[in-house]
Amino acid sequence: MSQEGNGLLRVSLPSASATCISDGEFGDGLLESFHVVRAPEGGMFMDIFAREVFLYRVVELGDPARLVVDFKPKGDLRVPLPAEGGDTVLVEPRPHASISDPLTVSGYSRNSEATNTITLIDSNGKVLVRRSVRSNEWNHSWGYFEATLDLPSLSGNGTLKVGTEDARDGSFEGVEVPVWRR
Repeated sequence: MSQEGNGLLRVSLPSASATCISDGEFGDGLLESFHVVRAPEGGMFMDIFAREVFLYRVVELGDPARLVVDFKPKGDLRVPLPAEGGDTVLVEPRPHASISDPLTVSGYSRNSEATNTITLIDSNGKVLVRRSVRSNEWNHSWGYFEATLDLPSLSGNGTLKVGTEDARDGSFEGVEVPVWRR
């Protein structure tokens, strides 16, 4: 079953080194979209997002070599899907998540020069943390990034922004998700 009802299936492809198709969307059924990402430990992985909790089975077939994933709907999601915006996908934390110290931020992107800026803003608009991290790819596939942030005092609501600034006009391109701290 999809882990904790989070609508995400990650299929590891440890011997893959390249992909011709790196993302896409499905129709209006159970499945939402998929992303093929360069894994931090080598190889690649494919994240498949579903609109509901699901049961699944993965079968390897030969002649020709194929990987088949069967899905069966199982109910409503317990958490929102990963947030997507521009060339950034934020896997953790999810929108409206309760965050704690330290905060781990992970996802993947295709941002120019593999640069990702992570910014935590309090409810008054004050920047509490800003850090740049690089993903491990940006040209041919999605590149994985992860950062652990030490949080200053934040209580209540805030906004986590992950993405990049446009080189021409400085506008933000990426994901903005509301978060809160107990």
